[in-house]
Amino acid sequence: MVLGVVVVVAQTVKILPLLEQYPGWTWTWGNITALIIGIIIFLLGKGKAIGKVVRYSCFSGREKMKRLIFSLPFSIMLLILSMKVILGHDSREYIMMNTEGGLIEYGTSIAYLLAFGFSVPIANYFLRQKQKMWGILYYLFAFGLLFIGLEEISWGQRLFGWQSPDFFLDYNSQEETTIHNLEWFRHYLHNAYIVIGFIGSFGWLIVRQMTHKPYLKFIKYFIPSWFVSSFFLPCLIIFIILEYTNGFGFFILKDQEGVELVLSLGFLFLVVTNYFRQCFEI
Repeated sequence: MVLGVVVVVAQTVKILPLLEQYPGWTWTWGNITALIIGIIIFLLGKGKAIGKVVRYSCFSGREKMKRLIFSLPFSIMLLILSMKVILGHDSREYIMMNTEGGLIEYGTSIAYLLAFGFSVPIANYFLRQKQKMWGILYYLFAFGLLFIGLEEISWGQRLFGWQSPDFFLDYNSQEETTIHNLEWFRHYLHNAYIVIGFIGSFGWLIVRQMTHKPYLKFIKYFIPSWFVSSFFLPCLIIFIILEYTNGFGFFILKDQEGVELVLSLGFLFLVVTNYFRQCFEI
């Protein structure tokens, strides 16, 4: 329900008269589609469908759901790349879909914000269990997710149309209120994504060899399980291509928006998995 409300509000606010003079203000078929999807998600969350899916995923259909989750990022990337081929990488529709403040970017931000919402109870659980160090670490992890989610939408700047402070106009590559696009950091972003993609994709293999370690239980809260690792693989592959090749004549920088969406869903599934893992431990 929260996800649906956020999507609807984010798309509806774009047609407010006060934003008509803002350079980033648009109203496209992508916005209409997102608005409809938001309403549908809200109605699904309000009903009993989500509860049935959760019960099925946690009990009778656990293994089937793991395989479905593992295949999901490949389906998403195939859909995005298919749209690129069909629409053309320089078409207005594809550019709007991947642009700053576009549908994919808002989806990425929402995923990180939802991941933050699930992470806080996990950190609280650690503290209640007298695991202070792990609780603090998970709080830092949670607020890291919140920070990334707000960075994705420039802390609401494009949504509400406020002007960037002079500091960001001078030192931000996009002249927006974001830290990750400051000149000192943006050149290292691709390599950071590659490291995150590698750890997320193959970290579970290392964890599997740590069966006799006393802290294995806690490591699992930071390393994705095998069925979530697939969300980090596109990040590893695509950013290696973008950073160290010419894109093979097909991949361009704008394609990273879709990869970031898949990555954000990976973090969301990671913390949701941890949330239900704690439920079974209580």
